Amino acid sequence: MRIILLAVPLAALLVAVGCKSPAATPPTPAAIDNPFLVEMGREDQEHQSGTKLARTDEDRVKLVLAELGAGRVQTSADRFNVSIVLQHSPMTFRGDTLVAISPDNYLLGHHLAKAAFEAGYAPARELVAQSIDRHLSVTTGTQRYGTNRFINQKTEQEELAPIDRTTTDAERATYGVPPLAELLKKYPEAKLTR
Repeated sequence: MRIILLAVPLAALLVAVGCKSPAATPPTPAAIDNPFLVEMGREDQEHQSGTKLARTDEDRVKLVLAELGAGRVQTSADRFNVSIVLQHSPMTFRGDTLVAISPDNYLLGHHLAKAAFEAGYAPARELVAQSIDRHLSVTTGTQRYGTNRFINQKTEQEELAPIDRTTTDAERATYGVPPLAELLKKYPEAKLTR
C-alpha cells in the first residue's frame, strides 16, 4: 500500500515535469528589422537626393542581394528596403536607348515591395507600382501605372515612359498613383519605339 501511495505522487510529478502547458512555452520572438538593410535603404535615398556617398548604387545592390541570399530578409521593412535599393540597379545606354544592366532586379524588387504591402506595410504602397513600371519600361517599353520617367536624350526634357492604357485609374489609386489625366498634365509621354 505504501508503494502505491508513493507511486501516485511520483507519477504526477513526472507528468507535470514532462508535459509543459502551451502557456509555459516561451513565444517565438518576432523578427526584427535588419539594421544593415535599414542603412542600405537610407543610403539609397540619400544618394537619390544628391548626397555624395562612398558606396555606389551597384555596391548597394550587391550587398542587399547578398543579404537576401543569406536569408537575412525577414520583415516587411526588410523587403521594402531591399526593393528600394533594387529600384536603382545600374542602367546604361545602348545607342540612344537607356537600358537596364539587370532588369530582373526591378522585377525582384517589385515582388518584395508587393509582399511587404500585402502584409500591411504601408510605406511599400507606391513602390509596388514604381517597381513594376521600372521593370516594364526597360523590358517591354511600356509601363503600367505611369510612375517612370526618363530624360529624353534629344530634347533633354523629362518624359513619362509610354503608358499602357488598359490600367485603370482605380488600379492606380490602389498604389497611390494619380489618375492618368493628372500625370499627363505634369509630363509629356514618350512615343513607344519598336
